[in-house]
Amino acid sequence: MTAAPLVERARRPATRTRQPRARRKPSRSLALSRLRRSLARQWWIALLAASVVVAAGVIYDALGGVRPLASALFWLPFGLTAGLTLALVREIGRNTITSVSSLGKHRNYAVVGAAPELTAKALRQLPPDRRTAIGCLAFQPASSFSTAFRDLQHALANSSVVSFVAALPAEGATTAAVCAAVSATQQGRKTIVVDCDTRRRTLSRYLESEAEVGTLEASQRPAGWQSFVHEEPETGLHYLPAARGPNPWRTLADSPGFPALIDELRTAYDLVVLDCPPALGSADGPIVASMADQCVVVASWDRTPISALRNAMRLLQRAEITTGVYVNRVPPEYRFGRLRGD
Repeated sequence: MTAAPLVERARRPATRTRQPRARRKPSRSLALSRLRRSLARQWWIALLAASVVVAAGVIYDALGGVRPLASALFWLPFGLTAGLTLALVREIGRNTITSVSSLGKHRNYAVVGAAPELTAKALRQLPPDRRTAIGCLAFQPASSFSTAFRDLQHALANSSVVSFVAALPAEGATTAAVCAAVSATQQGRKTIVVDCDTRRRTLSRYLESEAEVGTLEASQRPAGWQSFVHEEPETGLHYLPAARGPNPWRTLADSPGFPALIDELRTAYDLVVLDCPPALGSADGPIVASMADQCVVVASWDRTPISALRNAMRLLQRAEITTGVYVNRVPPEYRFGRLRGD
């Protein structure tokens, strides 16, 4: 008789204690985020202007017998106002890319994608010896950074030779070219990336290559290009480096065999990625970039001036090549979403 109540108790579902839900962090305001980045960029000019105003006021009052402390307290508000005004004028005058959608709506540029900035917090999640953009693609395929370059493949699907070029140096064109090539390799496309900037050798230094022969030598012997190709050990990506040559003035734009080399690579690979010199640095960038089927102009968020991007697009559009803009280093708090081509 005593066993029945025990069975009934066992069949009763156990009451669960409700845990309080964690509150979501309030979303950051885009205006406040830009203000914070502006202060981090212009604080020194504001401090310098305020110091000059206060120092000039103290010296002027000291000649009239006013105590320095009282004079400094009097001129401090004027100095802070002058410093903030000057910083604000400088920040407004930068006129950089701060909206991905405005490039397509107001500038009529074809935006082929955007990639988030690799912050120190995101890199700390990788192994210590793999804290690079390639390491993020290899070890974090589900991250927003890897997803951005997988989405870029949609815009590159119909082209076998794609050139990556920036308007100015240090805009991230080399990183974008390597990541696009690695992402294409991961999706099963036979891909090679070519260092076409024989002066800076940015791609070769990025991949830690110290090859004695490279792109220039391969363009002199296009039929034997296989002997100049290297392989990146982490991802298996094939790349053609630029060797450290004795003559820095020799460029691919002056090499008559470079078009034949591109034709050889086009036959052997599904996708050929050209890492080109900056478009506004010399005439080599637009010339080499125009040899591809499609050109991707890489711009850096809140760094590349709109005027520089406009001049680079004007040079490349004269070559009658399909051109699109890819924005990198977008802050994580900006929800730019997935941008796909039409």
